[in-house]
Amino acid sequence: MAYISLYRKYRPSSFAQVVGQEVVVKILKNAIINDQINHAYIFSGPRGTGKTSIAKIFAKAVNCLNKTGDVCDKCDVCKNIEDEIDIVEIDAASNNGVDEIREIRNNVKLMPSNLKYKVYIIDEVHMLSNSAFNALLKTLEEPPQHIIFILATTEFNKIPPTVISRCQKFDFKKLKKNEIIDRLKYILECESKNIPDNIIELIAELSDGGLRDAINLLDQVLALNNKKITEDDIYNLIGKVSDEEIFEYLDCIINKDINNSLLIVDKFYEEGRNYIDITSRLTNTIKDILISKKSKKNFKKEYLEKLKQFENIENEKLFNLTKELLNLMLELRKNSNQKILMEIYTIKLIYLLIGDSEEKIINKEIKVSDEKDQKEKEVIKNKETKIEEKIEARENNVELEEVVDKLKTIKINNSLFGANKELKNKFVEIYKTIKEYVPVKEYNSIATLLIKATPEVVAEKNILFTFKNNFEVVLFNKNIDEIQKFLKFIFNTKYSIVAVTTDEWKDIKAEYISNIKNNYKYEYIEEKTPRKKSKNTELQDSLENIFGEEYTILEWEVNKMNIQAMMAQAKKLQSQLEKTTKEIEGTTFKYENENILVECLGTNEITKIVIKNEDILSDGEMLGDIVQVAVNEALKQVKEEKEKKIGRYANGLGGLF
Repeated sequence: MAYISLYRKYRPSSFAQVVGQEVVVKILKNAIINDQINHAYIFSGPRGTGKTSIAKIFAKAVNCLNKTGDVCDKCDVCKNIEDEIDIVEIDAASNNGVDEIREIRNNVKLMPSNLKYKVYIIDEVHMLSNSAFNALLKTLEEPPQHIIFILATTEFNKIPPTVISRCQKFDFKKLKKNEIIDRLKYILECESKNIPDNIIELIAELSDGGLRDAINLLDQVLALNNKKITEDDIYNLIGKVSDEEIFEYLDCIINKDINNSLLIVDKFYEEGRNYIDITSRLTNTIKDILISKKSKKNFKKEYLEKLKQFENIENEKLFNLTKELLNLMLELRKNSNQKILMEIYTIKLIYLLIGDSEEKIINKEIKVSDEKDQKEKEVIKNKETKIEEKIEARENNVELEEVVDKLKTIKINNSLFGANKELKNKFVEIYKTIKEYVPVKEYNSIATLLIKATPEVVAEKNILFTFKNNFEVVLFNKNIDEIQKFLKFIFNTKYSIVAVTTDEWKDIKAEYISNIKNNYKYEYIEEKTPRKKSKNTELQDSLENIFGEEYTILEWEVNKMNIQAMMAQAKKLQSQLEKTTKEIEGTTFKYENENILVECLGTNEITKIVIKNEDILSDGEMLGDIVQVAVNEALKQVKEEKEKKIGRYANGLGGLF
């Protein structure tokens, strides 16, 4: 006989075998006994809590001839129920259209073949389209007496209120840890298997209240055929990090060890770990640290020992870490390049913990007790020397910082001098498209940073951006050359850019308004950025105009004939690119199915929409959905054609240098 997975083998076949959900079971049994059967039910709750299983049991029990409130397994109905055609299971995830619901509406008029009730179990009902829900409403409101609907869902919030109001709702709760442990032990006993209690407890904990997940994991563990199963084996099976790895990562952050912190992030990436799960686990660990400071009753002894090493951290810093980790979880769900985001936030968490002033750090490092021996004093002396070297290096950088601050002031002045609302509106319109470059590996980090920026002032050649956090301003300044190149690529204009925090912008704006009221006139100031390069030749200037000023910083050792040949090739590729673009813009793209025909040009202009199926004209909402999908498909063809034909020329230009 073929192997049957444990969760199917030990799936409850009667109310008596159901684990947990006592309230739901009790109400359903009483309804059957008292003959108070409702026409429609909604079973809502997390996955693996028994929604579909109880729906099947209810479908059997309601047709049982003995009417005990449960499946008797003795009458003819209970014995032959597995092959009964009057109990219909439908997966709404794959049958979510109006046509499938219409078929149900037609079939409910037919009497059951053998049973008293024909039962429809619609699993994952929230996956139905709005049109499908609308088609189901009338049947739900006034079904035939022989029909029962059971709608099972894990996302109750997605079900329309008009459907909810026509059904009796049951909330399925997560199973308690002890309930899951008892069930797992029962299965192990039936299977004549044995695994350590700590492994069973870990499986129950990781299942997060879902019995099916717990049994599936148990099935995997038993398949290892390993007499010495460890907790690491469990974590490896489900692809999660262990408590040891979480504490190691947290320890590096607390100790401000950037290098090892980033190495751990990289290790998680190489092992294919889930960054969202890691962030959630780290947040829970910090929560446990805060709780353990006041109460130690809720934790195991071994886990409590690990928490103790972090007891001395101030609560305020722990709260700040938690706040940033929650922000990180939100960002990870929206961002495709999670590794870069994880690395940036790891550094940010470490900076949050650096709360002491430089003076306190210096005093702490040079402070030494008179009771220490000479060897310790020598160590302190070496530290003092290093600190003095840092101070000296900082003083040497004062002049450079003054130049940078002066250039920043000039850029702000020039932005305000040439500020133009019309230019800003045009710039912002195109700027919205930057989010489309996030999935592109080459531009991911820059595009992600610029999405957080707000262009406050736009002039012909100058732009002033604002960020909520100074941390992001620092990143902006660090990557300013790459950002300028990226903006030139998007807008085909070389901008002089500057970034400030929103608090700085408030002061700048207030000063600007005051100056205007006092008739102060802003004047353009020439921006001079020190550059280490020799005077350009005419050929270098030409290259700078085509490829940007960064090109002229390269060593001028390249053979001039080769450069001229590359320029000729670049012009040829540019000509081919323009020709191909015109051809695509003049091409008509078409999307067609049994309901609709849509045509558009390569310029994304929609030229024709023809409704082929007149039946959909009566349903405005459905018509809107069908038109939107068809238009998107037509525009998708345009996009793919551009990427296919234009992309190779862009790659050719990029590969010349």
